[in-house]
Amino acid sequence: MRKRLVRNTILVSVMVLVVLATPVILLLQQATQDELRGRLAAQATSMSATLAEPLLSGQPIDQARLVDLLAAGDHVEIRARNGDLLATAGSVTGDLIHATVAGPADTRIDVSTNRADVRRRFNGQLSLLGVLAAGGVLLAAVLASIFGARVSRPLEQLSSSAARLGAGDFSAALPPISGIREIDDIRTSLESSAMRLDHTLNSERSFIADASHQLRTGLTGISLQIELLASHPDPAVRTDALHALEQTDRLTATLDELLDLARGGRGRLRVPVALEHIAQQHRVDWMPRYQQHRRSLTLSAAASDQPTPVLATPGFVGQIIDLLLDNALRHGTGDVDITVSGRQLRVNDQGSVNADHIATKFLGSDDPVSLHGRGLALARRLAQADGGRVELTSSSPTTFTLTLQAAHDSQG
Repeated sequence: MRKRLVRNTILVSVMVLVVLATPVILLLQQATQDELRGRLAAQATSMSATLAEPLLSGQPIDQARLVDLLAAGDHVEIRARNGDLLATAGSVTGDLIHATVAGPADTRIDVSTNRADVRRRFNGQLSLLGVLAAGGVLLAAVLASIFGARVSRPLEQLSSSAARLGAGDFSAALPPISGIREIDDIRTSLESSAMRLDHTLNSERSFIADASHQLRTGLTGISLQIELLASHPDPAVRTDALHALEQTDRLTATLDELLDLARGGRGRLRVPVALEHIAQQHRVDWMPRYQQHRRSLTLSAAASDQPTPVLATPGFVGQIIDLLLDNALRHGTGDVDITVSGRQLRVNDQGSVNADHIATKFLGSDDPVSLHGRGLALARRLAQADGGRVELTSSSPTTFTLTLQAAHDSQG
């Protein structure tokens, strides 16, 4: 910014000088000519006063006296009323500049000199003017550099502090007050925003911690009740209880992972997992709800002796699958199929959607009455937090694809 300010100041100064150069040069040239004519006229007037007696009496003019009155390099002619030459002195040639005054007895005294003297005087004054102009541009550059440093330094410090605040470092110190009102207003606004954000995040983290504690306490109580049912003499009850206990354990693990994400964690709980295994677990969980709506939920996987493991947080992957299956159940039509291929998992139903509408949902719209709710935005954020992505790969039939990082990519 400082260099740009100095460069623009020099450019503006030069443009102003260029615009003013023509009239200034013309005025300077005219002033030089007027000054020279004034000198010649003053010299002629002095001659008129000195030679008044011989001119009035008609006596011859003393040539030596006339030469003494004439400046070196000038030429003088004294003519009578009828134009006859009475006296002359000096000799000049070339382009001349004249000054004529009326003398005694209607005589005319004409003093002239070569214009080279005008050009010499003009060039000297023009050189002086050029030196002053160069000094003015240099002074403008120095002042612009000083002012630019005063302005840019606090702005650069504000930019650095804003970048740290944007990264979540609310301990970043703001620059001192600069004395420039506009910059200090920005500093005050940034400081107020940082304090509000810090207070809001602390409140949210406290709420999340309290909520997770309460949820974990409730889940623990539910798990104890389910463990009692697991000892029931009826085999069917025991089977259902064990399945419910497994779901409760997964929900507790997911809660811990979501809490870590809310606190700013990213990737610390990622481990190599098998997508097909997680998909099968959640398919079993969702089968009763799909059966209630008389819709089938199938799982198919690419034939491979060694499935490709992905690096992911198991709770996040399970949550994404739940969100996609819930979306298909609520807003899709027909049978739903889960397909696992390599590091990708696809969920498709038999319906169709507007791709632009779904793209809006992926941006996190809060419209609660839209066809596809905010669950898709949450699925997208969870996938991004795990180094993957969720995309709408087909609008008819509706197909969402979860892509994660292969475990061997991170190891390599």
